[in-house]
Amino acid sequence: MGNAGVTGVSGVSSSWAGLHRLHASFDRPRTRAEERVLLDDARSLGATAVPLCARELSGATQLERRIWAIALLRVLAENTGDRVRAALRELTAGPATDDGKLAAVGLLAELGDETATATFSDPDRVHQQSLVRFATQLDTPADVASAADLLVSRLDGDAIVEFVETLAAASPDSARRLADELCARVDLDVAARSELVRVAAPLRLTCPPPVARPLGRPALLVGLRHGDGRIVVAVARRCSMGDGRPAGRRRWRFLCVLCDVAGAIADVHYRDDATLTSLREDVVTPLEADGYVRFALTGAAARRLVGAAARRTVSSGSTLSSAYYLGRDLLGITDGHVVGGRAGEPAALLGRAVDLMAAGESGRARPLLEHCVAIAPDDAEAASSLGLCLLAQGELLGALRNLQRAAWLEPAWPLHHWNVAAAGHRAGDLATCAAALRDFLARADDPLAVAVDPGHARRVTLARRFIADHARLEPVPRGDEPRMPS
Repeated sequence: MGNAGVTGVSGVSSSWAGLHRLHASFDRPRTRAEERVLLDDARSLGATAVPLCARELSGATQLERRIWAIALLRVLAENTGDRVRAALRELTAGPATDDGKLAAVGLLAELGDETATATFSDPDRVHQQSLVRFATQLDTPADVASAADLLVSRLDGDAIVEFVETLAAASPDSARRLADELCARVDLDVAARSELVRVAAPLRLTCPPPVARPLGRPALLVGLRHGDGRIVVAVARRCSMGDGRPAGRRRWRFLCVLCDVAGAIADVHYRDDATLTSLREDVVTPLEADGYVRFALTGAAARRLVGAAARRTVSSGSTLSSAYYLGRDLLGITDGHVVGGRAGEPAALLGRAVDLMAAGESGRARPLLEHCVAIAPDDAEAASSLGLCLLAQGELLGALRNLQRAAWLEPAWPLHHWNVAAAGHRAGDLATCAAALRDFLARADDPLAVAVDPGHARRVTLARRFIADHARLEPVPRGDEPRMPS
């Protein structure tokens, strides 16, 4: 009995000492070695340490303090996940700082609880912070593919476009990379992909894609061929740590693609947390037992083979699985499966600029339109759009010049002449306005203009009225006065 009592006192004393060390660790710098010891202390303390770490996260105003509290809670969740989730939920409902609540919601999602919400004192700031935090997590092609996969699985096309547009304000480079990835997702509807091409086009002007780094040799690259013509390509690469998983363990990402006898993708298997031994034992060896025979395969050949199979799959009207998108970077494949390529850059830029103009954001549209005109000087639509943008900004001479060029490039389209007339009228140049309206009326019977322009009939009426009024008011030019016959 006495010995049991002494052991209990010793246990309490040990817990107290451990809690004291954890509490003190928040107020001083820590070396990596010290952090490993402290994380082990937290594991030993278990649920006893949860209130301390949650309290530190709740009131933390310094980023370093929050990061350390999250690291400790993540370790504690290994054995006391229910207690950690309950403490975090209580934190989000209490008087914690906005930063603490945001961190708690993020950790809850990481622990599988994605239903938690919180009320923030400054929701706009928190929203901006969450976007920045999201952007910082898009380090690698795998990260971007994972984020895109999450969006496609949770949101509809319109919501995805809105999210990327919002992200562009916080992190243009991350938004461009995410938009590029989403544009390659053939399981996303065509309208959403077209809008994303437009959103990404101006971002590429200021955030060009980084130079692709050589992938290097994979840890595992196997080609297997069956007697009936089916082919399997399996590849594995080492992936980085830093996501809260147990230190010292080697993690591997693995992609296995099965191509059918027609050369299309029949199945894809992907893992992001495996060992080479398990991959050989669970995947490669069973395939060999089923009659698949290895054949020599280089990285470039594997990329061509899988890319062609993906294109054939998409051409047949089938979609590609999430596993393909999540693991294709292991072979260096980006959008090789997109049949026919993506929309042209000038067209996408122009489309995005027109969208911005329609939203009343001529200031954002102008540099895009100027770039469009610079790279496509004979594009009437680009010249016309830039002219209308300048007109909206009150730069009448520049507007008139670009609108006149559009009318010169595409004289058969009536609306170009109407726009010239509008710019001339705004500039007080009634002669130019009248001449343009005459050109407009001369082409007013264009069936396409009648069909696509709902205001065409009204424009014709106004043009005729103006010409009639202008003819009565126009002075007779010198030298053209009526003469008496001799």
